[in-house]
Amino acid sequence: MNTEIIPAIMPQNFEDIETQAGLVLHQVKTVQLDLMDGKYVPEKTWPFMYGADRDLIALKKEDQSLPFWEEINYELDLMVERPEMQLDDWLHVGASRIIFHYASVHDWEPIKNIDQVTRNFIEIGCALTIHDSLEDVYILLDEKIIDFVQVMGIAHIGYQGEPFAEESLAMVRELRNRYPQLTISIDGGVSLETVSDLLDVGVNRFVSGSSVFARGIASENIEELLAYIDVD
Repeated sequence: MNTEIIPAIMPQNFEDIETQAGLVLHQVKTVQLDLMDGKYVPEKTWPFMYGADRDLIALKKEDQSLPFWEEINYELDLMVERPEMQLDDWLHVGASRIIFHYASVHDWEPIKNIDQVTRNFIEIGCALTIHDSLEDVYILLDEKIIDFVQVMGIAHIGYQGEPFAEESLAMVRELRNRYPQLTISIDGGVSLETVSDLLDVGVNRFVSGSSVFARGIASENIEELLAYIDVD
């Protein structure tokens, strides 16, 4: 299975996406957009800063594209209350992966019923915190409602720079033992100090915002992280 470093962007506006994605354009295949509605988590990001966001509307209409869309893939991390209620929005902004947080979804039927043509182009993931039960996600995996799992490596989601939650290692290990071929992401707490342990328990996608963007030069920070993992 491929191993990836995925920079995480918390955009305050659409221009932030272009600015930060441009910093890592030639180092990674994918960037993650952390989208927060101020309800499921306290903070807000684009496209929830104001009312109807004109850039989101333009993306849905295909009048506009995500920056560098021909050169980089995007995954949406939806820290959003009841994201299934706006499913049409998220499926049509140009992302190649969409991640739903287990605790934020009230009804999995709309996600289960995403048509196969769309599923051929968009991977569907489920994010779990250390407070969630793995048993809940087993059903989604066994019924093929989701394609991959994102384990949150921090106790409090919606913030960058939070300390690593050791409990996430046991969650990843259990998932890997049960599903040897499953793609498992870790989001939060990824650093030079933790990446080797995460690799050992079976993580193959490493999502990080602060380790990439918070200090120094983003491209050099990615190279440092890549030195610790085997990238196919």
